[in-house]
Parts: sequence; structure tokens; C-alpha cells
Amino acid sequence: MSTESSKERELSFDIRRTVILGAFMKEWGMPEYRVILTKPERGAHVEIYYFPAIDNNDAARFATVGLSSTLRSNGQPAGTEWMMALPHDLGGESADRIFSYVCDVLAHHIEAAPDSRTPRVMGESELAPAGWSAKALLLDELRGESEELEEIKIGNEVVQVIWAVPVTGQEAALILQEGVEAFDSYMAGIEYSIIDPRRP
Repeated sequence: MSTESSKERELSFDIRRTVILGAFMKEWGMPEYRVILTKPERGAHVEIYYFPAIDNNDAARFATVGLSSTLRSNGQPAGTEWMMALPHDLGGESADRIFSYVCDVLAHHIEAAPDSRTPRVMGESELAPAGWSAKALLLDELRGESEELEEIKIGNEVVQVIWAVPVTGQEAALILQEGVEAFDSYMAGIEYSIIDPRRP
């Protein structure tokens, strides 16, 4: 019986991967590679894919597959996938370093966050890449991407893709005190891109 349930879980994940990864590839092309974050005691299996920038004017992206079906510490499924967009040069870091960072913040989010409501701010972390000034993280509704990625249907389930945006400590404080709209207004008035994690 346990073999059947194991096979059912594998099939369920294979279907989830096919649908979600297919939606990502339709928009961003082929991923270059992936890492897998597992927590066997929780039954967690999250794959993180790296989609390199097509050219210097394009964004590079890191996106999860499987976070949506991962159970939090309270037993509820996360229900969302994450996407992080970065400049073509990854903010001066290697893809491996960013994979490590994303795995760390995902593990913390799964353990500590009670739900996937947005916007949510994760405070500055020493786990962030050393060369980035944006060491905090904003989780918000997906922006700047195809509307087709905002919600992905898998059978009767609807998976929301949310945006993981590196932000500075000052920006995180602004969001917490005055809201995302104030942050958007601030970003509109500076010369740096919202996906540049080295902005002052």
C-alpha cells in the first residue's frame, strides 16, 4: 500500500512539474540547470530552476517547482511558487551562490511563515550574497511578467506564482511602515531597476 501512495505522490509531482515548468519555459526558454531542496521528514521536494538572461537587456530568473505542494510546519500546503528576477549578471554573484541563498530563504519560509499572503517582508539576512545591498526580501504579487504566469492551473488546483524581490533594509522598513504602494513610488523615483540587488 505504501508503494502505491509513493508512486501516486511521484506521479502527482511529475504532473505538477510538467505543468508549472512548461508554463515557465513558454515564457523564458530553457532552464540552464536546477537544484533540489529536500526535507524528507516533511516530505518536502522543491526544485529551483535557473533561466539565464537571453541578452544583457533581459532578466535572469530563478523559479521554484514544488513549493506549492510543500507542507508548512502547521501542516498547510504553501500553495505558491516563487520567482526571483535579477539582472543578466546576477548582481555580480554566481548562480550557485544564488541557489544557496534561495534554498536558505525557502527553508526559513516553510518553517516560519504561517501562510502565503502577500505582501510579506523577510528582514535583512546574513545569508544574502555579500555583494548585494538588498539583503531583505519582499514577497509580492507577480509583476513585470506574463499574466499567464500569475496563476497556473493544475487540474482543480490554482497555484499562484509570487515575486521574491531582494530589497534593502531601508526599503523593507518603508514597506512595513507605509505599504507596498509607497515602495513602488520610491522605486519610480530612482534610477535603479527594482531587480538590481546592488542598488544603494
